[in-house]
Amino acid sequence: MTPARRLGAAAGRALWYLREVMGENAYEHYLEHRCRTHPGGPVLPRGEFERRRMDALDERPGARSC
Repeated sequence: MTPARRLGAAAGRALWYLREVMGENAYEHYLEHRCRTHPGGPVLPRGEFERRRMDALDERPGARSC
């Protein structure tokens, strides 16, 4: 593997990790879960999903400092 490919692969892994930690992939995970557990069922639009997710985080702040 060339150095450029190695660098690109490392950057891709780092981006994936950051998206997971920051919750950017939460909607995609929700869609995968809904398709697996409730095929053909209704799904929330992304905006509604994000509103509910933020409301839940506000209700249970956990380890967040702000």
